[in-house]
Amino acid sequence: MEVHTDKCYRKILRISWTEKIRNEEVLIKIGTKTPILLQSIKKLKLTYFGHIKRHQTLEKHILEAKMKGKRGKGKPTRRWENDIEEWLETSTSQAGRLTSDRETFRRRVQEATSRN
Repeated sequence: MEVHTDKCYRKILRISWTEKIRNEEVLIKIGTKTPILLQSIKKLKLTYFGHIKRHQTLEKHILEAKMKGKRGKGKPTRRWENDIEEWLETSTSQAGRLTSDRETFRRRVQEATSRN
């Protein structure tokens, strides 16, 4: 995932993909040592996940719905839940149960976004 944020930083700084500039140098030019963009995206996505799971809304039904049928050929597409599972290091159902206690969930989100 960090590759994508480095790509965003390079686009912001107007650095061509053909230029031989290391990712560390790009982060220095941005003025940070850690990819802040990725951390803020993670935090927003995780807090929105918690919000959705705590309320009975259309978004919650869509998130939990199962589609009938077969998947297409090739590599499976990256799903929203895959990021949640990876960042919180738990299953989506366990993360959903975790959202009922806001303080615990906030702590987990803080831990997930502070990691490299």
